[in-house]
Amino acid sequence: MTVHPAAFAPVLGLLEDGVGRAFPGAVLAVVFRGEVVLRHAAGRAADRPSRRAATPATIYDLASLTKVVATTPVILQCAADGRLDLDDPLPRHVPESPHTGITLRHLLSHTSGLPAWTPFYLEAAGSDAIVQRAATAPLTARPGTQVEYSDLGFILLGEVARRARGAPLDAAARAGVFAPLGMADTDYRPAPALRDRIAPTEDGTVIEQEMAGAAGRRHTWRMTLIWGEVHDSNAWAMGGVSGHAGLFGTADDLIAYARMWLADGRGPAGPVLTPALVSEATAPQGPAPASRGLGWALAGSQAWWGACLSPRAYGHTGFTGTAMVVDPEHDLAIVLLANAVHLGRDRIEILALRPRIAAGVAAALL
Repeated sequence: MTVHPAAFAPVLGLLEDGVGRAFPGAVLAVVFRGEVVLRHAAGRAADRPSRRAATPATIYDLASLTKVVATTPVILQCAADGRLDLDDPLPRHVPESPHTGITLRHLLSHTSGLPAWTPFYLEAAGSDAIVQRAATAPLTARPGTQVEYSDLGFILLGEVARRARGAPLDAAARAGVFAPLGMADTDYRPAPALRDRIAPTEDGTVIEQEMAGAAGRRHTWRMTLIWGEVHDSNAWAMGGVSGHAGLFGTADDLIAYARMWLADGRGPAGPVLTPALVSEATAPQGPAPASRGLGWALAGSQAWWGACLSPRAYGHTGFTGTAMVVDPEHDLAIVLLANAVHLGRDRIEILALRPRIAAGVAAALL
């Protein structure tokens, strides 16, 4: 499909206007009816250590997009292989958890009753120690009764995937998802040789220091520019690989990933997910108004794209400034990658800008 470049002028103006206010730079990519119709970089990858321009090849810390790009598909693949059932109780796979009422479906749909976030890194280091704490964390609600977006749930899903697959989560995602889809620049713990292509995130860890409050006063925080290593401190304490954060990647790779979802789970070399599981993952789960699928946020109150796409759209965001949305009704996907946290705590302008960018894309195409 040919789209006249002038149609995208308003959305590109929004992207350029966001430079220096919402993010130092960003990459926007759009696939529509099977074709990449927009691929644009604005601004810089960083202010420090140099003012390198952002490009479509810039690698970003994907933050919580890890949940839907790595953990969710690996869990769904394990379900397809019969290694687990989505309605299995958590202790069947993580016996150290006492929460017999939590199922894997609850974890995927953020209805487990686990807290949203806990700074485990203040008292523990290593994946095993943090998984143990997440598994035994006190519940804040009865499983299945309410939606509470939870990093803890996906920390545990990463461990479920590791035990079910018999391989570390990063290896399972690489073999089962990234390699089949040609996502050559997506991985945990990027190699040092890639550093010049990576957009740094926060200068130190001021954001999490403020979140941790008094409990973090004696913690040894990272005090230098976070560049080429995961921004999230729990994922960092786990060695850089977790179910909730840790993934790095490019806009082109996420477009390749979105294409697979738009094709009902089929990649260039064959099925990556089954159509039935794609349908289940993108259907409402849990109590109304859930607005959550399995991993994904659905159209509604948790939709970063607002109301500009179809009711079938689903997507996710990442704390660093990343976002994606897939709309099967319009055969459309939008990927917006930025390192908004590089600007510091006052990164919130991206929250208002993202839905305007999505609306601009929709106005140009739909």
